[in-house]
Amino acid sequence: MNGESVQVGEMHPDEVAAVRDLLADLTAEEQRHFDHPQETREEILRRLHVSRTFSGENHYLVARDADGVPLGLCWVALFDPGNGLEAEIAELYVRPEARERGVATSLATAAMELIRSSGVTFASVWTRGDNEAALAVYRAAGFAPTEQTVLTWLPL
Repeated sequence: MNGESVQVGEMHPDEVAAVRDLLADLTAEEQRHFDHPQETREEILRRLHVSRTFSGENHYLVARDADGVPLGLCWVALFDPGNGLEAEIAELYVRPEARERGVATSLATAAMELIRSSGVTFASVWTRGDNEAALAVYRAAGFAPTEQTVLTWLPL
């Protein structure tokens, strides 16, 4: 089939079940490429819902010194786009003068407590490959590199 006979448009209201089936097929097929617990198609369907909208929550965890002065923050975004609750550690920052004192580790630990207690099914974090300090904190918190390649697009 070539692209000439294909029409692309927004999902019609009567296509929700078909779109849900396609997403379940995709998830079931793709999970075999990753080293994590595998789900049956039925398990996938139980947590999968199709909606044109979704919402989420932002949690800003703040590390403070004994005087209550903020030393760093960890921004955790929780959201369910339709395939289960997801989390992203959107930002983790410690003031330069407070670094190498365990602040980042404390923030990452608190973030993981929030993520685990919220029932998250997938969590991610982004950082530069040369940011060894951040990589060490994230790995200690339980994150690991994946087999995926991330491509980004930014408007010029």
